[in-house]
Amino acid sequence: MSYVVVTLAGAETPGEHLQPAVFTAAAAVLFIGLGWRQLRTGRHALAHGETMRAVDRLVSPSAPSRMHRTTGYVWIGFGCLFLLPALFNLVVAIRELTR
Repeated sequence: MSYVVVTLAGAETPGEHLQPAVFTAAAAVLFIGLGWRQLRTGRHALAHGETMRAVDRLVSPSAPSRMHRTTGYVWIGFGCLFLLPALFNLVVAIRELTR
């Protein structure tokens, strides 16, 4: 933990704070988007909700699962964990710019 504090304290330019802010914000958007999709559809994130043709018949998608919806909430929570460091680094970068 002290290594992280020393690393953040050693950053002197706003760009050194904006790079991790952009990265963590992008990760947050990715995970929250994945969670919303899974929550909305109730299906696995990689599964499509479309009927597919297999050989000579149509195969309907699996029914929405409560477990997949719960997993959607977990992905949203995980994505929200990335928002705090993004916000922190953005505030520090703005403070460095206004100095």
